[in-house]
Amino acid sequence: MSPEIREWLDQAEYDLSTARAMFHSRKYIYMIYICQLALEKALKAVVALRTNKTPPKTHKLLLLAKMGQISLLDDHLEFLGILDAIGSGARYPKNFAAARKTYTRTVAQDYLVKTEELLEWIKKEMIFKQS
Repeated sequence: MSPEIREWLDQAEYDLSTARAMFHSRKYIYMIYICQLALEKALKAVVALRTNKTPPKTHKLLLLAKMGQISLLDDHLEFLGILDAIGSGARYPKNFAAARKTYTRTVAQDYLVKTEELLEWIKKEMIFKQS
């Protein structure tokens, strides 16, 4: 595995551990943003692996999944679409009180579990389907 790919994966794992810490400290809005960031970095590792090029500077998870030619389950694609749609709303909420009501502990826990599952899926996809 190249140093660039290893770096993307290390950062993805670090971000996931940060998301867990934010969940436990009840910082749910930012936790969701960090989940998105962890998956973005994991997908960039796939793009780097499959294309032998540095991934583009984008936050679009579905685009990165397509570029990496990764075979995702429908549930995974749906979740990436949800995170793409949330986008800057989790980073820069226009109405913080409304965002706090939307992103409850239950929602955050669901997003964290899905992020953990998807990150593992991506790593397995990389191992078993290397180009």
